Amino acid sequence: MYRLSVALVFVVTLFASATYADQGELDLSGRYRCIGTSDQGAQYTGEVLIKKVNKGYKIDWVVGKTKYSGIGFVDEDRLSVAWMVKTPNGVAIGVVSYKIKKDGSLAGKWTDPSLRGIYDETLIPIHDNLI
Repeated sequence: MYRLSVALVFVVTLFASATYADQGELDLSGRYRCIGTSDQGAQYTGEVLIKKVNKGYKIDWVVGKTKYSGIGFVDEDRLSVAWMVKTPNGVAIGVVSYKIKKDGSLAGKWTDPSLRGIYDETLIPIHDNLI
């Protein structure tokens, strides 16, 4: 029984290590369509560009005429991002945490400096046809 337990722990550890290593090689770079809910409750759409830089990511959103930019990193199955946007009163900051889905989409939750709510945002990869 002891040998079986040790073998099971070894297999589980090996599998978990291999899974984490595979995610370390993950590259989320590309263009995405974003669909989300604003702090006013309205749905919005836009485009997002994610670019791998060293061990992290640079993220740029365009929603309507507003441009947001951020930096982030992947930890296991999450892309965590701090973002900013210029406003008439200066700069507003916020955070978003995306769950990396098997289909390549990113399911996120975000908030802004008001902290009045947590809102949804989904990023869907845009695959350019190069035919």
